[in-house]
Amino acid sequence: MINLEMNNTTKTHVCRRSLERLLNLAQKQAKKSSEETVSLGIVGETKIKQFNSIYRKKNQVTDVLSFENDDRLSREEPLGEILVCLSVAKKQAKQMKHSLKKEMNRLVLHGFLHLIGYDHMKEKEAEKMESLETKILNKYDQI
Repeated sequence: MINLEMNNTTKTHVCRRSLERLLNLAQKQAKKSSEETVSLGIVGETKIKQFNSIYRKKNQVTDVLSFENDDRLSREEPLGEILVCLSVAKKQAKQMKHSLKKEMNRLVLHGFLHLIGYDHMKEKEAEKMESLETKILNKYDQI
């Protein structure tokens, strides 16, 4: 079971419960079963660019970043943190011709899959991660 702690620093409403349901479905589909807390930050371009520059050495705005909590001593501490840039999510939603909610689902899920061990550095890993993302999002859309 996933408990989602959300800090939205923007003026746009984002439904925490809806995203938490998505992450619980994702956890089940990925065959992970432990009780976990995930932190989610909804941020602006300045903040995401700052984190991207510090941690990925890329001085540019991005849509989503995730950070595993490598130093956690117990399950009471968050599994990790996901940061989503709301303005980038809005732009991408418009480009893809779907809702902001759908784009937020995609980005938060992508960040969560990184936290539970998925990656896309190699082509085979990317295919596996993308396939799971699509499967989870399709299943979630049917709920």
